[in-house]
Amino acid sequence: MLTTLKTLLNIRTSTLTNIFIYYIQKLPLIGKLVSDQVYANLSMKKNISIIAFIVSILWGFALRFAYVGVFIFLPVVALGQTFTTAEQLQHFIHIFFLLSFLISGVGVATILEPKREKYVAIKLMRLSPKTYMLATLGYRYLTFFIYLLPAMILFSTLLDASVLEAIVFTLSLTLWRILTEYLHLKLFNKTGIILIKNMLIVWTTIGIGYVIAYLPLLLDWSPATASVISSVPAYAIFILTGLFAAVKLARYADYRGVVDAATKKDDPLLDIGRMMTEAQKTSVESKAGDYKVNEIQPSFESKQGYNYLNSIFFSRHRSLIRKPVNIRIAVISILIAVGLGVVIALPEQRELVTSTLGTIYPILFAVMYFLSVGERISRAMFYNCDLSLLRYSFYRNSAFEHFCNRLIKITGHNLLIAATLALGLTAILIVAGDTWEIIDLLMLWGSIISLSVFFSVHHLFMYYIFQPYSTELNMKNPMYQVINLVISAISGACLFLRAPAEIFTPVVVIATIAYVILAIVLVKKYSARTFRVK
Repeated sequence: MLTTLKTLLNIRTSTLTNIFIYYIQKLPLIGKLVSDQVYANLSMKKNISIIAFIVSILWGFALRFAYVGVFIFLPVVALGQTFTTAEQLQHFIHIFFLLSFLISGVGVATILEPKREKYVAIKLMRLSPKTYMLATLGYRYLTFFIYLLPAMILFSTLLDASVLEAIVFTLSLTLWRILTEYLHLKLFNKTGIILIKNMLIVWTTIGIGYVIAYLPLLLDWSPATASVISSVPAYAIFILTGLFAAVKLARYADYRGVVDAATKKDDPLLDIGRMMTEAQKTSVESKAGDYKVNEIQPSFESKQGYNYLNSIFFSRHRSLIRKPVNIRIAVISILIAVGLGVVIALPEQRELVTSTLGTIYPILFAVMYFLSVGERISRAMFYNCDLSLLRYSFYRNSAFEHFCNRLIKITGHNLLIAATLALGLTAILIVAGDTWEIIDLLMLWGSIISLSVFFSVHHLFMYYIFQPYSTELNMKNPMYQVINLVISAISGACLFLRAPAEIFTPVVVIATIAYVILAIVLVKKYSARTFRVK
């Protein structure tokens, strides 16, 4: 197993080294000094690989510090300033449990993860599936514990927890995640279902989990999660069941079938890119029933050029485009119905509901970001339309024209979602008989509509300027990821600052107008060069 682990580390380090060299070449000024000959210079690559390996280790620690600090500790201390330190620790454990135990337990399973490394190691290099999986799982959860422990000790002790409690809690999480690996495997064996590929279940869990995690902070009440999770019986259950799962995974014999299910290819000579993109393409493929030409052509006879092209695209892929819109509208409608039901059936709870609505501005930026369908539509346009047309210069040169046309259509879909949310919140306020004035409702509507337009522009602008998708539908542009991290940081800032509506709404409106102008100017100037196949 140690030999296999060494081989895996060599593969990862080599891959990381090549990526490191590639992105250095993309840097201004410095990149021009690094030629492609560096890839063939073994001695230089060996030195770079040492640096890359050290950076990967430091990055592992940095990610855990950022995760625990930004997503858990900072919200607790920023939003729970009125709480005692003990109450802040309760919220810390509550959020950590929801995010790391439940959400990650459902959405992460290394054993069934479709990964290029898995294909290369087992299909091409003919490593033993069992040895590979055990080495991968062992390394994964050993480093998981090592990387996470310092962050947990630092941030939990700042809330007056002991070092021993931090160690036991981190160990419990590590063994719990091993248990979830085993549960994912058992589910696959019994039903053939790979849970992490079921996006509906995964994203529903993420959405509900984040709401339950942060809602107590916004409502200023302390959950009882910490008293249950941080008890000796709970620790014993996590540790013992995790050890049991580790033993069962070590004795499991049919890892070959698990690998085949994850990679979906038995012949190593088949196209590896096709294997890796199958799951991505499934999410953006249209139904055969959408292609009914006789039903769509007559209504487009008066349209010309790219307006005609995009009208046909949105019509022929209507199920693909409308599905995420309909799902979001359905989820919003259900939540609004629940809110109305509480207001009508339990008059004494009206104050709770309306106070919750009063805290919507700090989370409104993040809510509208997740409700936006621009990113999914952009991927659909790339796979079903642009991937072929971008090979022609006339299409790339006309990028600004079809950008404007698509911006109108995407904005229309997002505005439908935004209007549903705004109408629902307005209905709750009216039924609750709250004392909000018209100006308050106008600011609520203005914020929601503006953010809807903001993210419509954002996703399409990012698509045309950075074009992050490769022919495999993987993200290839690091700037795309960096800017999305900035957007996430803005979401966090909104949560911490908790700006009132009188400040939040004007800022959002001005930012949206500025973003629209900036996007139009930059797309018009640069998209002919940036909008291309990679």
